[in-house]
Amino acid sequence: MEQPQPNPHEISKPSPELRQTSELPFAVEKIPVSEGVDAFKAFVDRYPDYAICPYVAYKDAEGWDKSTSRTYMNQVLPNFLYVPVNIEKNNTDELRRFFELVEDMERVPAVNITQPHKSAPVIREMFIGDANATENVDTLIRGSEGKLVPYDLNAPAFVSWYNDEVGSFEAKTVVLVGVGGVGEPMAKRIAAQHPSQLLLIDPADKADLAATLGEQSTVEYHHSLGEIADAELPEDVIVINAAGKEGATDESGINQLLESRASASGVFVDIRPHLKIEVVEKAKGLGWQAHTGNGMNARNDYALLTGITDNLGVQSPSFEQFEDLVAKAS
Repeated sequence: MEQPQPNPHEISKPSPELRQTSELPFAVEKIPVSEGVDAFKAFVDRYPDYAICPYVAYKDAEGWDKSTSRTYMNQVLPNFLYVPVNIEKNNTDELRRFFELVEDMERVPAVNITQPHKSAPVIREMFIGDANATENVDTLIRGSEGKLVPYDLNAPAFVSWYNDEVGSFEAKTVVLVGVGGVGEPMAKRIAAQHPSQLLLIDPADKADLAATLGEQSTVEYHHSLGEIADAELPEDVIVINAAGKEGATDESGINQLLESRASASGVFVDIRPHLKIEVVEKAKGLGWQAHTGNGMNARNDYALLTGITDNLGVQSPSFEQFEDLVAKAS
């Protein structure tokens, strides 16, 4: 599955000073979260002349309030709505109902999928043809034949951002904490860049994934960070927290690792999209080269946006314009 290419054109809307208008009804006020399929359908029926990109997830009220894309994706194109849809974890019937609904809605150019629904078996079954497929899916974009096509945008966005703005994974020791919906495809992309060692940390058993990826690099699976507490990690170790993408706050293991290597020359990345994250600021104070996932997030959603504008036949804002909206919402 190829990642959609950016559209180089620019649009004149929205204006630099965003305001709520009939074309941008949620440029200022946050768009409501639709609780399930019926609520989503009722909401979008109120906007029959708008293109719709659903954002499917399961979060509590605090999690939805922290969602940055809920803001900036509703500021970027006229007559377009980015609609959060809350579907409970493991509610396979509701998830299937949702995708059956949007599959034939031509005014849905794309669907953004996040935890806990990334790469869900029902999504793989419906859009890849095999519930047990190994391809990762976090996005659907309607192609030239009118069908929703599955993509993995998260992992390519992370690796391209890291390579361009931080450095290389080659011949480095990488500790990846959280190997779930976004962490798994990240692990695959990182392993392909031949680190000297890739340590996967997750409470769910990832031994099979480690074995598969071990064909390209030295990959180990550990249940917790405590299992590598006494490991001799190099000064330039790369530590990536992919466990907190949706706002998890239990970072005690991460904190202990950061403190144990204070003033080291290592790199720490927490992939949550905000410009400031407490654990990242702490890492900087300890001497780490530390980053949030804001840069990754902007690239990921710009790829989504260009897929949407290509489908709609409209011009995209420049990446710089889009990145500015992302930063202001973060």
